[in-house]
Amino acid sequence: MLNYPDSLPSPLLKPLSFKRQSNVLRTKMDSGQARVRRRFKSVPTSMTATWRCKSTDAAVFEGFITHALHDGSAWFTMNILTPLGLVQHEVRFITSPMENYQPISAIWWQYKAQIEIKHRLVISEQKTADSILSPNTAQQFSDGIKAAIESYQE
Repeated sequence: MLNYPDSLPSPLLKPLSFKRQSNVLRTKMDSGQARVRRRFKSVPTSMTATWRCKSTDAAVFEGFITHALHDGSAWFTMNILTPLGLVQHEVRFITSPMENYQPISAIWWQYKAQIEIKHRLVISEQKTADSILSPNTAQQFSDGIKAAIESYQE
């Protein structure tokens, strides 16, 4: 799997946006209630990205897209900004940056693309539980519940 070159600029932060495909199936029941369930363990997330490159970097960026990624059709790894920080993800282009680019000045070029993130990383279940139960650990919480049940039965 190819890595996005460290020598090239990262996508700009300001126009960066994410959209996760819905993972919930909602079925209306005759009673008026709805049955809601998760469909899959992982769904793709799309990201809108913009790059600004100097002419020399723009030439390498275009070469990377065209030659290394077969015009943007191949999967590659790239650091993506998440609440966890910059985390490496598997991505590929939905729309190629070569479809939407323009010169901004004599030496600067701007590229825009849609990117598919195969599996956007989030914190683990254990870390989520620990954060929710803070300042207690999961074991302390479990021990507290056990003690409460035992004292209630007396």
